[in-house]
Amino acid sequence: MISISGPAGSGKTTLARLLSQRLDLPLISTGQIFRKMAAERGMDVLQFNLLAEGEESIDRELDARVVEEARSLGQCIVESRLACLMLRKAGLTPFCVYVDAPEEIRAARIAGRDGVDKSSSLTMMRERAGSESRRYSSIYGMDPGDRSAYDLLLDSAERPPEELLSMLLDEMGKRGLA
Repeated sequence: MISISGPAGSGKTTLARLLSQRLDLPLISTGQIFRKMAAERGMDVLQFNLLAEGEESIDRELDARVVEEARSLGQCIVESRLACLMLRKAGLTPFCVYVDAPEEIRAARIAGRDGVDKSSSLTMMRERAGSESRRYSSIYGMDPGDRSAYDLLLDSAERPPEELLSMLLDEMGKRGLA
């Protein structure tokens, strides 16, 4: 089991998809599940994040779904801001990867992906990160930016996804995981 974590716009989803394809392993995307839950309630992600601040059951439901699916699959890739911490708390032992890039780069990526201007993207990204940080701290006593639990840290600022994939596969090979 491999977890890939990091903030919005870091490249974690792209890396997780590439790894899933390369290793022919199923991918669990917590973000997709969260977006689906938001859409089911007629909300965008930011609105749903804010609702989740007051309704702990939302995060608990999301996490339970992810952990249950990861347990049932065994060998899989789990992509989420808290995948490593959440899976380990559930007694699982994933190889944990954290992907990051500077805030401005992440905001530009999100702007391009979502078709919004960079300034709006940066504002939404900061609001979402603040909301998530408050929730994760309150519910789990965790800081999503704490990198101490991770087995591998990757900086995606100036590296294309394929290079990150190569770095990840090299590290997994050194550890006898690939």
